[in-house]
Amino acid sequence: MLNNVGRYRELPSWRKHFKRAWKKAAKMPITLPLNEKYRPDPLKWVCTCPQFHKHRFLLCKHLVQSVHPVNPKFFLEVKRGRTTPFWSHSSLIPLDSTLQILPTIIPSTTPNENDSDSESDDDDDGPVDTGDNISTRATFQEHFTHHINMLREFCDGLEFQVQFGDNRMLNTVEREGASFFRLAHNCLDRERRQRSTRTPAPTMWEQSTSNAMFYRARPSPRSG
Repeated sequence: MLNNVGRYRELPSWRKHFKRAWKKAAKMPITLPLNEKYRPDPLKWVCTCPQFHKHRFLLCKHLVQSVHPVNPKFFLEVKRGRTTPFWSHSSLIPLDSTLQILPTIIPSTTPNENDSDSESDDDDDGPVDTGDNISTRATFQEHFTHHINMLREFCDGLEFQVQFGDNRMLNTVEREGASFFRLAHNCLDRERRQRSTRTPAPTMWEQSTSNAMFYRARPSPRSG
C-alpha cells in the first residue's frame, strides 16, 4: 500500500475506524494513581481494565497512552495478531524504559516476518487463535463444559420458577443477566446472518456484534 504500483489501493475500512478509536483513547483522561486492578502491558498489548476486552479493536486508554506517540504511517502499517501482542508495529515503544529490555517483542510482526500471515490479516475475519497448547486446551474444555452444565441446570431451575408467576424473580433475572442476554442475542443474531443467503455476512469489526466476534456459527440444519 505504501509503494507505487501504478494503481490506487483502497485501505481496509476498519483502519479508518481504528485510527479514530486510537486518537480518542489517546485524549481520554486517566485517573491517577491507576487502579491496582488495571495492569496495562504494552509489550503483549493486553490490559486488565473492563474496556479492553469489550473494545472492538482491543484498545484502551491505558495501553494507547503507555506508548510514545505514533507516526502517521503507523495507521497504515500496524498489524493485528492472532496471539499477543494483538497489535504490533515498530513505533509501539513503551514510555516505561524498563520494559524495553526485550525490544524484539515490540516489532514482532515486521514486514520481513510472518509474511504469509500478514498479507491475509487485513481481510481475515476469522477468530483469534489463542494457541495449541494441550494442557491449555484441556483447561479450556473443562471450564467451558462447567459453564455449559451450570447454564443448563439454571435454565431448568428457571423453568420451574414460571409456575409461580413472581415478577420479582423475572425482574432480577432481566436486570442481573442483561449483559449476558445481550451477548446471547448478538451471538445468535450473528449466527443467523452467517447462515442466511439474503443478508450480508457480519464482519469481524462490526460494532453492533463486536462482543460476538469469536462465536463460530453452527452448521445450518438444512446443510446436513
